[in-house]
Amino acid sequence: MDIYRKDMYLGGWFSFNCTKEDWLNFYAEKMFEAFFGQQYRFKFGNPFINEELLLTRNLPNNSLKNKKVLVVGGGPSSELLTDNIYDSYDSVITCNHFYKNSYLKNKKASIILLGDEVDLHDEVLLKYISKNNPAIGFEHSGSRNHHIFKNFLHNNNRCFLFLTRYFSRLGYVARGCVLARLLGAQKVDFIGMDGFSNNSHYFENNKQPPPFNNSDKFQKQAKIFFNYMIRDLGTKNFNNLGKNYEGSIYHGILEEVKNETN
Repeated sequence: MDIYRKDMYLGGWFSFNCTKEDWLNFYAEKMFEAFFGQQYRFKFGNPFINEELLLTRNLPNNSLKNKKVLVVGGGPSSELLTDNIYDSYDSVITCNHFYKNSYLKNKKASIILLGDEVDLHDEVLLKYISKNNPAIGFEHSGSRNHHIFKNFLHNNNRCFLFLTRYFSRLGYVARGCVLARLLGAQKVDFIGMDGFSNNSHYFENNKQPPPFNNSDKFQKQAKIFFNYMIRDLGTKNFNNLGKNYEGSIYHGILEEVKNETN
């Protein structure tokens, strides 16, 4: 399994786009130009870039400083959420079709991360945004409809663009955790990253696993991710709230990494 991406335009089983040095020196800027370009630089200005993150400056890079953050994904363990759990965090990050869930659509999230699969015309999504006013993050895409995207950005003034050096097939939960830490979060917990041992999904009924589904490779990527969060990013308070959920393929891996680190 590769550590670094081999081609900017291809997916695969890697965990990082490139080295820290390359990211800071040229790769982050190259990705921004390739997937966003001058039309978005004109709107957002020159992005903030460090060794791990590219971020448009309309979202401060310390916006979650010292906060307790929960990242909520679409895996079935998210059904363990309660008001007591959800409301105990300073900020919540969630993603994609969260608004289709009967519980989450009535809970305020601070940041929502939207990928290509989301219909930006969806009235339920637009009502949620109007009511809760979250910051809305978009990362790179090779298939985005730029006409629809530009109209959405024009009508929603809390949108931001971001790219993280870390990138894997673990999905938005992992990158949401990375983003939270890079924005200054002191505590990062997550739920709803469970793998694909069954077809149960918290956001969407009958959502199918991806064609590249491979539990062994996902588990190896999870260990790399957990090491990165704890050792590289120094996340001392980092927890998987779904670690004991039946069907999770990641049970015990984070605890193993923590024991190796101590």
